[in-house]
Amino acid sequence: MIEYKILHLFSGIGGGALGFQQAEEEWKGIEGKFRTLAGIDCDPEACEDFEKITESSAVCMDLFSRQQFIDFHGQNPPENWREAMPEDIRAATKGECPDVIFTSPPCKGFSGLLPEKSAKSKKYQALNELVIRGLFLTMEAYRDNLPGVILLENVPRITSRGKKLLHQVKTLLGQYGYLFSEGYHDCGEIGGLG
Repeated sequence: MIEYKILHLFSGIGGGALGFQQAEEEWKGIEGKFRTLAGIDCDPEACEDFEKITESSAVCMDLFSRQQFIDFHGQNPPENWREAMPEDIRAATKGECPDVIFTSPPCKGFSGLLPEKSAKSKKYQALNELVIRGLFLTMEAYRDNLPGVILLENVPRITSRGKKLLHQVKTLLGQYGYLFSEGYHDCGEIGGLG
C-alpha cells in the first residue's frame, strides 16, 4: 500500500482530514491511502478538536502577516505574537515533506452572506489574502521537495469576488511549476446533504 502524506492548512476541526484518512483506493492493483502529517489553524479549540477527531497533530499558528493582522483585528498584535515563517510550516510536519496540501482558507469575504461593501473592507481583504500567504509559506517551506498536489477548497463566489485573488494564486503556484485544474463540486450533492 502506498501512503501519501498530507498537510492541512486552515484545517479547522479536521473534517477534511478525517475524510482523507478514511479514503483508501485501488487503481490498477496499486492501493493508496493518506497519512495526516499535521493540521494548521489559528484557533486553539479547533486544533484540540482536530487532534481528537483525526488522532493527528495540530499546530496552532496564525498565518497573517503583521499588516494583515492589523487590518483584520484593527490593532497591533500582542507582544508575544510573531509572523509565521516557512520554517514554522516545516516544523509543523516535523520536517516531513507532504505529498498533498489540502487548504480550506477562510471564505467569509467571498460568501454571499456578507454584503459586498463589507467584503471589500480591509478586514475581509486581509482574511481573503490568507490563501496567498499560506501557500507562499508552504511553497517556501518545501521548496526543495514540493508537494505533488495542492487542493484549494472554498465557496463558489471566490470565482467572482475573489477573481483577482485566484489570479494571484495561479501566478504564485505557476512560479513553482504547478499546473491547474479548476473544477466545482457540490458537497450537498456528493454527500446527500441539505
